[in-house]
Amino acid sequence: PIVLSKEISKAGFSYNKGALNSTGKASGYSTKYQAAANLGIYGADFGYVAGYGQSQDVLEYVAQIAKLAKTVGVESAFSDEFGKQVTDNVGHEDTLMDVIDGAYAKAERNLRSNDRVSTTALIIAGGWVEGLYIACDIISTKPREPKTTNAYKAVYDQAYAFGYVMDLLTQYKKDADCAKMLEDLKPLSEMMERCKNNTKMGSGDLTKIKEAVVPVRAKITG
Repeated sequence: PIVLSKEISKAGFSYNKGALNSTGKASGYSTKYQAAANLGIYGADFGYVAGYGQSQDVLEYVAQIAKLAKTVGVESAFSDEFGKQVTDNVGHEDTLMDVIDGAYAKAERNLRSNDRVSTTALIIAGGWVEGLYIACDIISTKPREPKTTNAYKAVYDQAYAFGYVMDLLTQYKKDADCAKMLEDLKPLSEMMERCKNNTKMGSGDLTKIKEAVVPVRAKITG
């Protein structure tokens, strides 16, 4: 999702906070499934706001990420030191991206070392869904042209990654939450397969992908 956000910003698309999941919903994510999946959702949102240097929104999203991280049990990755690094680097997009990337990598290591890879799978799946949704919502507003080609290609790459997300969830399908996420994502299988064979996607294709992703995202974000 962070790569997508960079390409969207570089292509000159206007900032659109309305495309993101509202931080006001975070307090309602109390189950493992909700907290983990939306930790991924908000991570993708954070990457987007950071890519546009939106200082207030960066702090708003990082606060909710820290809360969900505590629910999931990876608060050490999003500690006060993490918060300080974010605050100190507001306005420095590349550094902020590295900070959030590092925090999620640390959270993943923590979960793996404690045999909770199923939770990692939920976070990754949530981030994938949000990254694809944001990209389709924003990039489809402009035609494919030289300036936007890399942004369109990033959407193709995200669609191609669907298989890896599903493979990871399948490995942990004995976990009830991973099984639920697998079922929630299955309606996208046919669309993502078509995308893998369409390297020249245009705005109309992105609109169709968005229409398919909307109900899936709604199940996760509530």
